[in-house]
Amino acid sequence: METIRISISIVAAISSLAIGQTLAAAGSFAWEQTNISVDADFGQKEVNAYYVFTNNSDRAITISKTSASCGCTVPSLEKDTYAPGESGKLLATFDIGNRVGKQHKEITVETQENGESQSYVLTLDVDIPQLIELKRRALLWRVGEEPGTKDCEIVIHSSWPMAIDDVVIKNNQKEESMFIFEIEEIEPRHKYLLKITPKSLDAKVRETCYLASPDDKEKSLRNFPIYAWIR
Repeated sequence: METIRISISIVAAISSLAIGQTLAAAGSFAWEQTNISVDADFGQKEVNAYYVFTNNSDRAITISKTSASCGCTVPSLEKDTYAPGESGKLLATFDIGNRVGKQHKEITVETQENGESQSYVLTLDVDIPQLIELKRRALLWRVGEEPGTKDCEIVIHSSWPMAIDDVVIKNNQKEESMFIFEIEEIEPRHKYLLKITPKSLDAKVRETCYLASPDDKEKSLRNFPIYAWIR
């Protein structure tokens, strides 16, 4: 029986310690939500997410540090110290830049509570629509091989249809290019085929081209280069 009592005491002690650690990990800040998901719009430059919290303790709490998992996300606060029962909000500003697709960012908030450090992890998920999809971005030929036409299929997002009517060369005039460019419309304002044919395969060449459209007022197509290489 003594052995059983000792075992029960040990289990109780471990359980008590685990509960204490859980409560400590929970901290004194209650967050309305720790994860925010946002669907960005075309042309949107940044996403602002607000994380609302309340100090549920009986003493003031100071936020000692905030940080993000990358430099594209900046957390900011109205102030650092919050009285018992006081609420506040943390603003996380995510710079979209040239990013597309699903983005996952983390914000860490560090506090001083009862003389001890505590941290909270917030997450921000942003889905950024991609204006166009290029089925093949790099078209390659080898010096000395038989010349031939290669193509890149272009699909425009259905939410932002546009007419592709030209190709722009990065470093020179299209007339001076070592390639011939042709655009074939498959579905109006939605799907195209860019055909590229080298004029000669006698020497190594690397060129970068961009699609052009009268509908592209923001010059967004410049974010989608297509490469034609002879090597």
